[in-house]
Amino acid sequence: MPVDHFPSTHATWIDAQLTIMQDSGDAGPTALGALRRHLMERYRAALVAYVRGGSLRRLGDAEDLVAGFFADRACEPRFLQDWRASGMPLRRWMMNGVNFYGRGIIRDRARARARDGGPELADRAAGDLARALEAAGMEEQDAELAFERAWALAVLNDAHARAHADLAERGRLEEYEIFRRQVIEGEGYETIAPSLGRTPQQCAGAKRLVTQALREAVRESLRADGVPESELDAEVARVYGLLG
Repeated sequence: MPVDHFPSTHATWIDAQLTIMQDSGDAGPTALGALRRHLMERYRAALVAYVRGGSLRRLGDAEDLVAGFFADRACEPRFLQDWRASGMPLRRWMMNGVNFYGRGIIRDRARARARDGGPELADRAAGDLARALEAAGMEEQDAELAFERAWALAVLNDAHARAHADLAERGRLEEYEIFRRQVIEGEGYETIAPSLGRTPQQCAGAKRLVTQALREAVRESLRADGVPESELDAEVARVYGLLG
């Protein structure tokens, strides 16, 4: 049966669910459901940001476009099976997927206009299509940056939840409280330490502990994108850099 958590090698977890889906047993739909939830939780907001940031926004409501993409493409077993064979990071596969999906809608609309309007309208529709695809290329950089930032935020939020759960399991929530007050609230060690019966040096050590736990959780999340072990440190730095 599919597990409801992600072990240290997330790509292995995804591979396991895809393998289960290919079998004819009763666990296949459960595995597919788990994969769908993961994709939507991790990538929906990033894909909406991508659509809103580029030429695809002209197609209509970004939320509706992304919902259509998930329903028609991203949540189909073949989509992830093709990703596994591609060797491409999952976030890039998702971004390319919604881009191709949107371009397909542009083509379908142009062809429909051509069918309904005769040769003159067909030429106009072909011109509109060419201009729309050109605009998509020109605006791609801004759209990609919007996607990357939203994706990085999803990764960091997921990692934060994992790190917090791990610290709670180890009985280290006081260390997390020090981290929260110093990093998130901006409080100094000189007021944190006496309130918890610790020295400033001990508080600094607690912050390092939580920072390391968070960094490792980010690494685990990135493995879900198929990031090779040799590239994880650079990708962690990229996540933090995207969020300033």
